[in-house]
Amino acid sequence: MADTPNTVSVTSNLHETVPVSVESTTSTSSQVKEVKTTNHRPNHKKVPLHQIYALPAPIRTFPLPSFYPNNPISLFHAVYAWVSQLVYPPPSEPAVIHQGIWSPETRSVHIKDPKSIRALWEQGFFGKGNYSRSEPNWFKREQARRGEHGGNVAENVTTQRREERKMMKWDRARKEQEAIERTKLLEAWVAPVGPMELLALPNSLDDLKPAFSSSLAIGSAQDSITDGLESVNGTPNGPTLNGATSPSSNGTARAHEISSTENGTVSALPESNGHPSRPRTPTGASNSKRRKSVRFSPTVESATFKLSDPPNPHHSAQSNGSIDGNLANGVSPVSRPTELGLPEPLDNTRNSRSRPESDTQLVDKEHLQLCLEETFYLVFALGALAVLDPVTSKPFTASELFTLCRQTSYIPPRLTDLQPDDPFLMHYAAYHHFRSLGWVTRPGIKFGVDWMLYNKGPVFSHAEFAVIVLPAYTNHWWKIRGRQPPHRSWHWLHTINRVQTTALKTLVLAYVDIPPPFDESLGATEILKRYKVREFIVKRWLSNRNRD
Repeated sequence: MADTPNTVSVTSNLHETVPVSVESTTSTSSQVKEVKTTNHRPNHKKVPLHQIYALPAPIRTFPLPSFYPNNPISLFHAVYAWVSQLVYPPPSEPAVIHQGIWSPETRSVHIKDPKSIRALWEQGFFGKGNYSRSEPNWFKREQARRGEHGGNVAENVTTQRREERKMMKWDRARKEQEAIERTKLLEAWVAPVGPMELLALPNSLDDLKPAFSSSLAIGSAQDSITDGLESVNGTPNGPTLNGATSPSSNGTARAHEISSTENGTVSALPESNGHPSRPRTPTGASNSKRRKSVRFSPTVESATFKLSDPPNPHHSAQSNGSIDGNLANGVSPVSRPTELGLPEPLDNTRNSRSRPESDTQLVDKEHLQLCLEETFYLVFALGALAVLDPVTSKPFTASELFTLCRQTSYIPPRLTDLQPDDPFLMHYAAYHHFRSLGWVTRPGIKFGVDWMLYNKGPVFSHAEFAVIVLPAYTNHWWKIRGRQPPHRSWHWLHTINRVQTTALKTLVLAYVDIPPPFDESLGATEILKRYKVREFIVKRWLSNRNRD
């Protein structure tokens, strides 16, 4: 484990620690390219991602240009920008204050305005769509599914890539199986060494191919084999030679096996080494003489079957017991539910199935969901969000929201007896710490951790670090009372680190120094100043790889 010596305290003056970005230019003619279309559609411009997500927070900043001592022109540039901002001061930020509604059931804040949803996502990647994986694009995904626009969304691209990967794996497994079968056939062939061994060999498949076309060829082949053996051995029945079975008996059995295959039964055809071949599924067989067989399909279909669903014309003859539309158990898929003793489905279900989706108007039902830490950061640190009470429809103050978040962080929520090491204070201290350093911090429950750290955002790259928040009782007040952090076993750490290594992420242990109990009447600014965050990076050391 590597220790980071820097200890950063979480302060309340966050307008100075918010990551600064240069204001994006308005002229994009040199960077935007027109998409060439083959048909006669109007050309549309595709905006680059770095312009859509130009602001790292829902506020604008106006920094002074950098000064370089070896370049005197940079000094005049900085002075000019400073004087221009004095004469024409920029507008106060945040220019837009978004509104959200507190949800006591989910212990989160819901943003329902579409403009606020896009603004909070594009300016800092705050929140998560309740119908989406991360980005709130359910409405665009439904439009693409109905064919209203030809654009693709992230979920559809991911699904398409998974299907292509699945088909690639299936094709690779098929080729490997074919290679194994060819190798078995080559290894099973044994070169004959004498006349006795030649007579002991069974007939080859090439000699018996005409038997599949007509039974007359089979009879002529049997007669010719029998006559040849009678002329050699002098016995009509074809006796054995040195204990080996005569070819006549083999050929006769072979013919009977092939003829039985034509009649609908599955017989094992002997190979050249004497072992039976793999059974084959018959194409047109009766239910009484048919054997069970398993056939795998390259496509994965739904395993749920409803009797009210119409039959599929492409699956009239399947290997699971249905032949020509008749099931092996005597029930036809075309049968109505009333014939099977089941109730008739409701008429509204049929009407909903028959009614096309294009007739119904698509309404955006998705909202943005903010966790407690994201909500308080937007309210307290940036001032870009106002949380409304669902009962009175009045906005919470920063102190009221701070107390509400602390109370609801416990399970079950508690109104009194709040402790300095409550879950909200610990996780918000770490969240505030990494957000102030310029990292895009998002919940990491998917990977079994508390927070995920992105360099620019999830649309640009994957998360680089996975953070687990742990309390540290380093104050003398806790040591006197013998307070210890929760016990974590070595197996727990190894499991978490194994998951992050598999996902190509670095595990970070964020220790939050818990201060002694304080007066609850203090504000959020005075309370958060008492917390400090220390970071430790955990890496796996492998003796055969990390030798340097």
